[in-house]
Amino acid sequence: MAKNITIKDIAKEAGVSIALVSFVMNNRIGADGKQKYRVSEATKERILEVARRLDYRPNSAARSLRQGRTHVLGVILSDMGNIFYGTIAHYLEKMANKHGYTVLFGNTEEDPEQFNRLVQSFLEKDVEGFVVVPCQGSQAGMERLMASGRPFVVIDRHNPNYDVPYVYTDNADAMRQALHAIQEQGATKIEMVSYAMRISSMTDREDSFHEVLGPDAHIYHLPFTITEADADAVAEEVIRKGTDGLVMSSNVPSVAVLKALFRRGVRIQEDIRIVGFDYSNVYNFFNPPISYILQPLPEIAEQAAKYLFRLIEMRESGEDISTVKDKIILKATLK
Repeated sequence: MAKNITIKDIAKEAGVSIALVSFVMNNRIGADGKQKYRVSEATKERILEVARRLDYRPNSAARSLRQGRTHVLGVILSDMGNIFYGTIAHYLEKMANKHGYTVLFGNTEEDPEQFNRLVQSFLEKDVEGFVVVPCQGSQAGMERLMASGRPFVVIDRHNPNYDVPYVYTDNADAMRQALHAIQEQGATKIEMVSYAMRISSMTDREDSFHEVLGPDAHIYHLPFTITEADADAVAEEVIRKGTDGLVMSSNVPSVAVLKALFRRGVRIQEDIRIVGFDYSNVYNFFNPPISYILQPLPEIAEQAAKYLFRLIEMRESGEDISTVKDKIILKATLK
């Protein structure tokens, strides 16, 4: 079996001290921000060349223990089976890998107890920071997270009860775009399909819907776990009332209701116009294709990751991160 090369082997081969090799390999900086040892470029290059030649592979676990760092992030999302959160997860992981972090993902399925369990589990694993999507009723988990002192960023949702960092979409503006689009397509009897969950992304869209169309404009509320019977009930009511326009609050209820209408022989985009929220490949099956609100998912992930990295760096340098509570609100576009 090949011998594991250590910094002691490199020091012997390069003719320098073990401490100097450790400094070069770990790029050690003192608390004052200055290098702990003076080392010439020539010596540094000789040490690195020896390390490459001997095929030195540092023990990441041991290095993390020495530095007091895990370089692990915890990401708690709502539904990674949804392309919306799956895309955000993809971009967050790319950003994390680029900056030398590993990501632990958790999925709540809008269950507050699961959210609380994931927060506790990730804290026990000593993750250095969080990106979270809190669900309805997740107060205990949020309070535990805030009390931990760990850096975190909330995405997709906001809650006026928590003065914490947020990155989310301007849902009110997005709904105004959706309503303008469906009215431009000729719809006059417009209703909305939303979730029954009282989360900010839904309530912001619903408030904007009523602001534009009036307080009597009807909204159908579906559970997070939508059944075929749930979608059928909406479709039957839409047909009975002669609704000629539906704005969908999210892609999952959108697809469920579209299928229910299609099963009943409704000519989508002729008998009834649809504008969706978030992408689904089902939208392209109709002629003309269904318009939808596209949220800037790569930008949400990028902004959240950059924000979190900054908080982690501040915390490592001993700065107070409790006062950094920006709210980054991004603009969606109609596609």
